[in-house]
Amino acid sequence: MTKLIIFAIFLGVAVFVVQLINKKGKGINKPDLSVFERKPFLFDTNSEFNLYKILLEMFGDKYYIFPQVNYSHLIQPKKSNWGEERENRSRIDRKSADFVFCDKEKIIPKLIIELDGSVHSLKSKQARDAFIDELTKIVDLPILHIKINNLDKEFIRKEIEEKLR
Repeated sequence: MTKLIIFAIFLGVAVFVVQLINKKGKGINKPDLSVFERKPFLFDTNSEFNLYKILLEMFGDKYYIFPQVNYSHLIQPKKSNWGEERENRSRIDRKSADFVFCDKEKIIPKLIIELDGSVHSLKSKQARDAFIDELTKIVDLPILHIKINNLDKEFIRKEIEEKLR
C-alpha cells in the first residue's frame, strides 16, 4: 500500500512538472497581444487634426510641429536618488501634449499647445491641466490652451505669436 501511495505521489509530481514545462514552452508568461490593434488615426479627434493643419499652414515654415508628444520627452525630474526620480517621472509618463513647437535648428521645444475640448470641464482633466500648467511654468516652457470652439486662424496666430515672444 505504501508503494502505491509513493507511486501516486511521484506520478502526480511528474504530471505537474510536465505540464509546467509545456506551459513555459507555450509562452504562458507572455501577455496576450491579441487584445491590441492598430489605431486608424494618429489624432484622437478630428478637431486635433484640423488644428494641426492650421498650425502647419501658419507656422510650419518656422517651426517643427510635433503632435502627441509625451511630457516625459519635454520635462525630466531633477537628479536625485533612483526611487525619487522614478516616482517623479511616473507623474508625467502617461501624459502627452497635443502639439509641441520646436526650433528647426536644434529641435528645442519652444511652445506646447493643448486643445481643450468638452472633457476639460471634468474635474479630473482640470486637475491634470493645473498640474501641467504649473509644471511647464516651473521649467519655463510656455503652454497655450486653445478651446475647441475657437479655431479662428487669426486668433490662433495672435495667441501663438504672443506666447513665442
